[in-house]
Parts: sequence; structure tokens; C-alpha cells
Amino acid sequence: MKRLPVAKRWARLGPDNPSTLFHTPRACVCLSAFVIAKRGRSVLLGRPRAHDAWPTRGGYPKSRAAELEKEGAWLLPATHLLMEESPDEAARRIVHQWAGLRGTPRFVMVQSHLRPGRIWSPRLKSNHWDLCFVYTLSPKGRPKSRPWWSEMRWIPLSDIPYMNLGRGHRDILEEAGYLQL
Repeated sequence: MKRLPVAKRWARLGPDNPSTLFHTPRACVCLSAFVIAKRGRSVLLGRPRAHDAWPTRGGYPKSRAAELEKEGAWLLPATHLLMEESPDEAARRIVHQWAGLRGTPRFVMVQSHLRPGRIWSPRLKSNHWDLCFVYTLSPKGRPKSRPWWSEMRWIPLSDIPYMNLGRGHRDILEEAGYLQL
């Protein structure tokens, strides 16, 4: 069976526009894996840099990564699942390829987030559903530098409530018990 290019294989349901990679399909379902890499009372967060790797490795259009870079947003290591990829495989891909970490991620929970479609377009009347497979990791060594991150560093949990986190990343940390609601 011929495999499609990675930019066409992100696991998603919703409108299909072959010329555009949607990070979040309009009012549909996204399947994602998040890795909470922890060291003591700190977690690893990264600041995205607009880079060609975002659509193929992070499941995010480069233009959205540029917006997050401009906003100074921070993200957990995460990505959408590829078609036929298990959440465990996605978590290992995040750890080794996307975040430059060593170690084995451990599954902890599935989170479900429902968001109004109007977040992306005022005309959308339906909701968008995120299914998030959450993993933890106690990494071995330091993260390797990756060109799609302007920086990655260990952030004390006490600092995170005051930071600009990307959409949904704060929800992941709160529901996993890392931040007080």
C-alpha cells in the first residue's frame, strides 16, 4: 500500500482540503498525544519557532507556529497522531524526535476537551472535540536542541499559572493534577 506524505496522514475527522493542513479541523475531532516531561517540581516547556518541521512533525501549520512564536507562547511536547499510529507510538515519536529527549513515556490518562467552533471561525455553530492521550516522562539527560524550538527549558510548576501557554496545554496540566484549578 502506498503511504501518503506525512502532511496528509494526520489522524483527524472533518473537512478535507488537500491544499491546506489544518492544525484543528473546523468543528471536528483531533487526536493528540502530550508528554509531560518532569524533573522534580518542574516540567519541560518549549517556545515554538516558525520552522518547516511543524506541519510534518508537529501537526501544526507553520503559520500557526509563527503566531505562537510572536505571542511568546509555551507548549508541552505534543503532536497529533498520524493515521494508523497508536498513542504510544506518537508519545515515543514526541519524546525522541520532536523534543529530543531520552526515556520511555508512561501513559497516564485520556482527556476530552470540547471547544466551541467559533474559536476558529465566528460562522461555525458546532463544537470541536479534542481527545488527548497524556503521558509522563522522567527523561534521561538533557533535551537535544531542535530547530523548531526557540528554546526548551524546565519551568517550575509555581511559575506556569503566570505564563502564556498554547491552547489546551494549560488544560492538560490542570487535569493531570500538576496545577491547582
